[in-house]
Amino acid sequence: MNMNRRHWLDWVLKGVTGLYGLVLAVPLVKFLQSGEGETEEKVSQIKLEKNVVPEPGTSKIFKFGSKPGILIRRMDGTVHALTATCMHLGCTVDYSKEEDRIACACHGGRYDASTGANISGPPPAPLTQLKLEEKADGFYVSKN
Repeated sequence: MNMNRRHWLDWVLKGVTGLYGLVLAVPLVKFLQSGEGETEEKVSQIKLEKNVVPEPGTSKIFKFGSKPGILIRRMDGTVHALTATCMHLGCTVDYSKEEDRIACACHGGRYDASTGANISGPPPAPLTQLKLEEKADGFYVSKN
């Protein structure tokens, strides 16, 4: 086979384009197979035992369906329940006692510890407040 410069360059460009397409296709296929972005399971309420409520100035991450939630007991003794998924890129947030704020370590987002309102950083929306009801047998957390 007689391969001149033009045919060789054409072959190389087609190969590079094919590899580039493959590099882009593999993550896309993995994402589609993972089920991310599908509707979350329909959980409207969960029960937390009394011993789950943290000490003042601390928090506890719990599972609310397939997503994390955060239970915060602030220094004044008030208890709040919010979703714990940052609205920027979906990282799990945590409570910072020093700042009395909810913080996302991924990109520096900050949320109000009582309301979940976004205060600073890249998050475009607040965390979702969850309804917290104390009963004799535990705490019931539900969507508002």
